[in-house]
Amino acid sequence: MEYKKIKEINEYKSESINPMKTPDTMYELYSVPFFTTGHPEYLHGSEIGSSKVTVQKNDILVCKINPRINRVWVVADESNYQSIASSEWIVVRTAQHNPYFLAWYFRTPMFQQLMTSEVTGIGGSLTRAQPKRVAEYPVPVLSREKQDKIVSILDRLESIKRERKSELDLLDSLVKARFVEMFGDPGLPNRNYPIIQLEDIADVKSSHRIFTSDFVEEGIPFYRGKEIGELARGEVPKEVYYISTEKYKEISNDDSKPLIGDLLMPSICDKGQVWMVNTESPFYYKDGRVLCISPDRNRINPQYFQHYIKMRTISEYPKLGSGSTFAEFKIFQLKRLMISLPPLDRQNQFAEIVTRINKSKSVIQKSLDETQILFQSLMQEYFG
Repeated sequence: MEYKKIKEINEYKSESINPMKTPDTMYELYSVPFFTTGHPEYLHGSEIGSSKVTVQKNDILVCKINPRINRVWVVADESNYQSIASSEWIVVRTAQHNPYFLAWYFRTPMFQQLMTSEVTGIGGSLTRAQPKRVAEYPVPVLSREKQDKIVSILDRLESIKRERKSELDLLDSLVKARFVEMFGDPGLPNRNYPIIQLEDIADVKSSHRIFTSDFVEEGIPFYRGKEIGELARGEVPKEVYYISTEKYKEISNDDSKPLIGDLLMPSICDKGQVWMVNTESPFYYKDGRVLCISPDRNRINPQYFQHYIKMRTISEYPKLGSGSTFAEFKIFQLKRLMISLPPLDRQNQFAEIVTRINKSKSVIQKSLDETQILFQSLMQEYFG
């Protein structure tokens, strides 16, 4: 594949503008904080406190601040207002390339590695890519016809992924709706059912401490809060540490070893990341940062319990947890959590609904995973 340097294709000439000089003019602003929304923000000049650069439709914006996040945006010109952008963007403009082809290329791991290889700053969010160095980075040169075809394929796959994720979100919403319909809002005590402390119907425990020196290349998976969150979302953990089988046998016992139906949750659980253990394969979990809840199966259905805890933590997390800089659950707090205890047969009815919905989610998740594998394969094929 033929390559050129970015500076050889970039036709953009930077032009600054001070919106404060035209306070009543409305601008279409492409700012870094609004990137996650997928849309620019609309502000009067009086609301914009610093100079910006002018941009136009089909300009490609590559964020130079903290480039490991890999933010790439194509100016869409969504309105008739003048488009401007933060100086934290490197602007690429070229009539010879499909802008979305370049955007896909700029999102590749290869280009991200380039962006993060020569940063300035002291680390973290204070690092910045150097525009002069970025101008030297390569971009592939293909015929416009091939570019358009690649964009069409990748856009379609991305659309399918969004559709599948939307379907999963809708099914999650359905579960929540059925829960509230059957049991009421978990944040509001339902006086139709007994209100008891969690420790009366479940054991709450933690694990033995594991040190970094205990990690090995292969062995028994060791899950931190991050991996528990991924498992709770039905995902395969992206980064897993391991401990040896010998270490696992040494520290695992009836008190700390989770069983099928036990609930694991990060101590920092602002997104309701509660995973119900569904595997007999051995694993271990991080002490303090992951809490294990083992319910009394004769009194409470684990699936009901999982969704009750999940919905409670999402709605009440800040006041349920404690901490000076962020809320964090402690074992004693979970033990004292007051919960509603409906009749077991009604809990089981809800669990049957969840099981049926989970079967549908599994089919959708499999399709999403297959689409993601195909997407990554094609990205590798197209861009190397």
